[in-house]
Amino acid sequence: MLAANEPKIVDVVIAGGGPAGCAAALTLLRHTGLSVMLVEQTGYGQDKVGETLSPAVLPLLDYLGVGEHFRQGNFAPSHAFTAAWGDAQVSTRDFLFTGRGHGWHLDRARFDAGLANAARSFGAHLVLGARVRQVHRQASGWTVKLDNEPDQPIWCRYLIDASGRSAWLGRALGAKTVQHDRLVGVSAYFAASDTPVESSSLVEAISLGWWYSAPIPDGRTVAVLMTDADVLQAAHCDRPMLWKSALAQAPNTRLRLGERTLTGELHVWPAHSQQLQPNCGNGWVAAGDAAAAFDPLSSMGIGYALSTGIHAARLAASCIDRPQDHALQQAAYADDIQRHVEEYQTLKRSYYNVETRYSDQPFWARRQGNAEVI
Repeated sequence: MLAANEPKIVDVVIAGGGPAGCAAALTLLRHTGLSVMLVEQTGYGQDKVGETLSPAVLPLLDYLGVGEHFRQGNFAPSHAFTAAWGDAQVSTRDFLFTGRGHGWHLDRARFDAGLANAARSFGAHLVLGARVRQVHRQASGWTVKLDNEPDQPIWCRYLIDASGRSAWLGRALGAKTVQHDRLVGVSAYFAASDTPVESSSLVEAISLGWWYSAPIPDGRTVAVLMTDADVLQAAHCDRPMLWKSALAQAPNTRLRLGERTLTGELHVWPAHSQQLQPNCGNGWVAAGDAAAAFDPLSSMGIGYALSTGIHAARLAASCIDRPQDHALQQAAYADDIQRHVEEYQTLKRSYYNVETRYSDQPFWARRQGNAEVI
């Protein structure tokens, strides 16, 4: 038993139990001798908008020791991406031609929970339903307090911010978020139906932005309207009307949803591009969306989160085990994040420039260089 106010001691505290945080934990636990506390504010019990996972991500899951478990997870196969982009015709890109097999439609809550439970099985101290609320720098590390146990301090040697777009831990340490656009997603789930939805995801451009829809493993279908925050704000409280108006512009999305019943309420979530500056410092590093977040159209979601989580863990281990090399490793990590951001910005412009039907609309003009982004 710890005495009152006697700190728990752990090598690394990770704030956020999504793919980036779990990847960092699994890397540290499997490839170093460091101890880990993984702090996640949810209990993985709520729906989370999923995404199609590319087969290219499998090597990362294998490195983390969870590849075989994932293969046996009964996630729905995805054999192709489809898109009505640039014209009204739906085009298909088949995973078959990548040489890596099919992809998967994820139940994101179950996927994230599986990663967290794997980290716990490898020895992580997994804390659910809690957030890091206070951090204080000490001579040789950090004192941390969680909101569920404010009187129980934790001492650690290194911090990893995997808190998503909020990047609240990095910002608490003095970093700033630089936002590049105002993209938001308005999502809803549709009940399972006797009429199956084709196994591919679908992206469809409209004047207000674009639609994403995909089946999820439990038989439901998720649909997301991607638009700008000011467009949503202009609708005031009448989001259902905006949703219906946008759906009326999307014949292919409307056809695939058919007569399915909308379940629950519309949910709005941030999807803007941003980066944290700096994304690492003395005794801390950001990973995943906390370091750099991208437009979902780029497909730089889970794969990028896993990759940066792995690299953030290596940076933490370097700082702890070889502090004399940390400055070089930190600079290399920051340079790598910046390179990905610049490559993404070029890719994003090329994707949006394909769609010319709506160039005079604010959403598209902002992304095609014809208007201010923010």
